[in-house]
Amino acid sequence: MNYKIILLIFRQSFIEATKGSIWKWLFGSFPALVAVLLFGKTFLGETIENSIKIAVILIGVLVMLRFIARVVINSFKYLYSIYKESVYGDAILSLKESFGKVHYYRKTPGFQNDEFMDTMINFCNTLKEIFDKITKSNCSVSIKVPTQSHVDEKTVLVNLCRDSTNYNLRNTSEYNSTNHTIIGNTCFTKTLNEVLRKSDKRYYRNNNIPSSTDYENTSRGCFQNNSDLPYKSEFVHAIVPVINTDNQNIICHGFLCVDSDVLNAFDEKYSAAIIEGVADGIYDIINERNTNHG
Repeated sequence: MNYKIILLIFRQSFIEATKGSIWKWLFGSFPALVAVLLFGKTFLGETIENSIKIAVILIGVLVMLRFIARVVINSFKYLYSIYKESVYGDAILSLKESFGKVHYYRKTPGFQNDEFMDTMINFCNTLKEIFDKITKSNCSVSIKVPTQSHVDEKTVLVNLCRDSTNYNLRNTSEYNSTNHTIIGNTCFTKTLNEVLRKSDKRYYRNNNIPSSTDYENTSRGCFQNNSDLPYKSEFVHAIVPVINTDNQNIICHGFLCVDSDVLNAFDEKYSAAIIEGVADGIYDIINERNTNHG
């Protein structure tokens, strides 16, 4: 921290140290002020002069302790804000490269499935790297797409791709042989309902899956060495455009899923903005791939 930042922290801390309900309680009225100044005389048998000195010293010590506490708190706040700026700044740079691959792919004539899959896996790997750093946990990112042209409650979803780190761990034979229908998964059901309601929040966020008694998931027991789910938080966003000119025809091309092995991993401001931006960004490329493939 440079000296200007330090001075700002000290100034803010001093203002905060000399404000608050404690000072109103001590000096909010003339009788309260007199009681503080004569505390030494009343309880310690000191002279009025010594009692006032004791009161001034105690007040000074209290101000100093509050000032030190506020300096520590404000310093941590500043360092945390720097860390967040660094994390989200890195996220912007990483996503810029991933979106560059999308633009390159779309400029390439014809349909190349290998390039398409490489682009999608790159997004999954990039998002995993971003959210591993943001959440300080092990995250997994996958893109789920329907096996039919339209999406409804009975639609079966398949894993289009997953981040390279978790691909072999998550794509087990049990997982691949299970029908992952929307109606059997709380995250997809609620996300699709938000899309159909034309809500601005077209996602599902759960930061405490183990304690969610009404939570349904067809993937339970499908993963290696784990009878339940290997994650405790998840964020699922519909793959739909952020701005849709045809409100009567909202096509959902699937779901972008990010999960974490810790509780309370995803906030509703920055996590939502990042994942929504990627879901919007891959909507057109998936739409183009479906058109060319079909």
